[in-house]
Amino acid sequence: MVYNGFTICIRIFFILFFGLLMAQVEEQRVTIPQNDSITRISETPSIVDSIDSPNAGQEKIEDIIDYTSEEQYFDPKNQRTYLVTNAVVKYLDMEIMADYIEVDLKTGNLYAVGKQDSTGKVIEPSIFKQGGRELEYGSFTYNINTTKGKAFNVRTEESMGTDRGVVVAGVVKQYNDSISGMRKIAYTTDEYFIDRKDTIADYHLEAQVGKLIKGDQNKVVTGPIVMKIYDITTPLTLPFAFLPTGSKRSAGILLPSFGERENLGFYIQGLGLYLPLGEYVDLAFTGDVYTKGSLGLHALSNYKVRYKFSGTFNFDWEKNIRGIKGLPSYNKSTNYNLRWTHRQDPKSNPNLTFNASVNLQSSKYYQQGINNYGIASGDYLNNNVNSSVNLTKNWPNSPFSASLNLMHNQRVNTGSDEPAAVFLQLPSFALNMSRIYPFAPKNGPKKGMLQSLGMTYNFTLLNEINTNEDEVFKKEMFDDTNTGAKNTLLLNTGTTLFNYFPLNFGANYDEVWTLNTVERYYDASADQIITEDRNGFKSYRTFGVSMGLQTTLYGTKIFGTADDDKMIKAIRHMMSPNLSFNYRPDFGTEGWGYYRSFIDGDGFEQIYSIFEGGVYGAPTRGLQENLSFGIANNIEMKVRDRKSTDGVKKIKILETLNINSNYNFAADSMRLGLIRINGRTSLFQNKVGLTFNAQLDPYEVIYTDEFPNGRRIDKLGSLRLNNYGINLSYNFNQDIFGERVMNYDTRGVIRYEDFYFDNMNYAQFLTPWSLAMNLSHRVTTALDGSTTNATTVGMRASISPTPHWAISGRTSLDIQEMDFAGTYLTFSRDLRSFVLDFSMNPFGQYKTWNFFIGIKANFLRDAVKYEERNFRSRNNNF
Repeated sequence: MVYNGFTICIRIFFILFFGLLMAQVEEQRVTIPQNDSITRISETPSIVDSIDSPNAGQEKIEDIIDYTSEEQYFDPKNQRTYLVTNAVVKYLDMEIMADYIEVDLKTGNLYAVGKQDSTGKVIEPSIFKQGGRELEYGSFTYNINTTKGKAFNVRTEESMGTDRGVVVAGVVKQYNDSISGMRKIAYTTDEYFIDRKDTIADYHLEAQVGKLIKGDQNKVVTGPIVMKIYDITTPLTLPFAFLPTGSKRSAGILLPSFGERENLGFYIQGLGLYLPLGEYVDLAFTGDVYTKGSLGLHALSNYKVRYKFSGTFNFDWEKNIRGIKGLPSYNKSTNYNLRWTHRQDPKSNPNLTFNASVNLQSSKYYQQGINNYGIASGDYLNNNVNSSVNLTKNWPNSPFSASLNLMHNQRVNTGSDEPAAVFLQLPSFALNMSRIYPFAPKNGPKKGMLQSLGMTYNFTLLNEINTNEDEVFKKEMFDDTNTGAKNTLLLNTGTTLFNYFPLNFGANYDEVWTLNTVERYYDASADQIITEDRNGFKSYRTFGVSMGLQTTLYGTKIFGTADDDKMIKAIRHMMSPNLSFNYRPDFGTEGWGYYRSFIDGDGFEQIYSIFEGGVYGAPTRGLQENLSFGIANNIEMKVRDRKSTDGVKKIKILETLNINSNYNFAADSMRLGLIRINGRTSLFQNKVGLTFNAQLDPYEVIYTDEFPNGRRIDKLGSLRLNNYGINLSYNFNQDIFGERVMNYDTRGVIRYEDFYFDNMNYAQFLTPWSLAMNLSHRVTTALDGSTTNATTVGMRASISPTPHWAISGRTSLDIQEMDFAGTYLTFSRDLRSFVLDFSMNPFGQYKTWNFFIGIKANFLRDAVKYEERNFRSRNNNF
């Protein structure tokens, strides 16, 4: 009994104690003091003396303020004015609107309260405007002379670009024009709460104490702050925070995510600082810490100058420690990734543009990265990364343009411990002249082949470097520099034969300059072939001519008219045959001087070109007299369709069917080339896409003891199918069942605008979905008749079972190996002001899952979130 009595006393003490605290911030009702000249207008006591108020200055208060109301009362004895109903007070740039305002003309104290109901609860807030800002209060006191004040139940809206937020505080005490203390602070970007469609925000950030610092950029600095979702406390807590107010960006803490990684331990990931650097640039620093020693540092910067340019800069540095030190599985590595993108607005300067896309990284960044974003995004499947920087200049009213380029290509995911190969072009320069017609008249059409003669010119300069990632930007990188230039002149003209056969003629001339050549010979003393590099200017020239003839033929078979009952109205077949001839001399003959020879140790002649290994390679050997021919087909059909206005509908039987081959007159054998076939069509009202291709070999194959697997011979025979491929794609969605119309009288409100309700009050809503399937099958036949099959089935699907749920997934199945690849599932829930995402790769080599809760508002998306990941791999070295 003693214990129970003591417990009851303690509870009563806490109830009284917290009751007194709450009473200090509770809104108080006011009354007007009674005397012979004052009429009673309220039953609540006045609290205008609650703020320290020195005597007024030399000017009288009544001379410097302007006030209006429906009813006004004045107490000459106490020098107080009482404004009742639609009261407005204006002082300098300050304006106060309330249901009741009391002004003490001697002290400068001012008290305002919103409209109250019979219980004293404020049902319409008072409004305070100053400096373009508007704040709502339940009630407040303010001293005009000291600019000090105290307010209860304060609400103010803030804008951040296109996003909006609202700050609500139980008590605000203004110390001066610049600083105000705040208690019981809540901040949210819930649009329903901001627009007063809902009295409860779906989430808010809550702090007990804070300060509002006014200036060019207002700041709300809080003490410990926590995120609440539907008034439920979450683990997202910070010791302090900067709440975004005003239209400008402000610095703040980036909240981390928490989780566990196999081989790396528990982690804190993404903790950092956001810094706006002026009006055009921002910077975010984040870090990752793992309990087994791994560490990651990240820097991300965005910059943008409207109507001129924008870009991002991202640098990641990671120290990866796996396993236990001293054991064979222990592994330690360092990886980096540098990304830079720059985009120029084309309108800023259309004649001079600069764009960049740079991606430099260590070769195992995707595989060994501790963040493993590359696995979730599928980047780990890439074998190459590329970079390019481009500066382009155009001269108006001129055919000339120039460009300067830097290019980088790097091998990644090699699976080897050797340094990855890196290819660089530092730089490449191009000067281009678009097509001109030097013999054409200045006015009027071009007549004849001479006036139709067009000419284009191109000059390129390349400086190439082949190195590896360990030598990048070191002296050794420049040891294998390869430099060259190329001039290209193209001529073309044409005419039409018999009004139906366009005939085109073309010629090309290339001249290559290089500073790097080779000399090769046989060293008898060492019994080996020696290749030596030679530096010095060398050049070679090549040329060729071409001719092309093509036309289009149409054939139509009509079966009926639009008015009869025949299903098939007509079939049209369009054929486009083409014929071209290309001639190129043999630049490998001795007369050109591009090729040399020597006798090797076995007495055989070895032929080589001194331009081997150059930027543009060596001129081609062998005479080319190549005749190419082919035919393109298109077949369409018109059928009866009573729904259309003209009663017919067009159906594509074959969108394309192309057959091509070639014949080389200069070849000593097997002059006829392979026959290539490819086509495309659509089935089932364009729901299914079908593409196919095949390759036929016209020459016979013989089998001998010397060639048991077969050997092609120079004898035309039956067409042998070398390979073929078929690709089927199927795309459909909810429209396949017809459009669904929502004809219901009742529509939801607040968060249910997308829902309709029938007579039984059941929710009705649209359920959009889509499904895309792809089947790819390819067969390759070797000379001995053996075949190699490759069949994959891919699927991508999405569905929104309700207006606020979205589920999507993708996968690919290798039929031969019966193994899935690229499987990824995503579940997303729109929770009004924030979003919940869960994504996973359920099987395969890289198993991953990711859980994310984040605010949808752009300026809080990265700062307020909860994210947890798990990555597992069957490979312990990963």
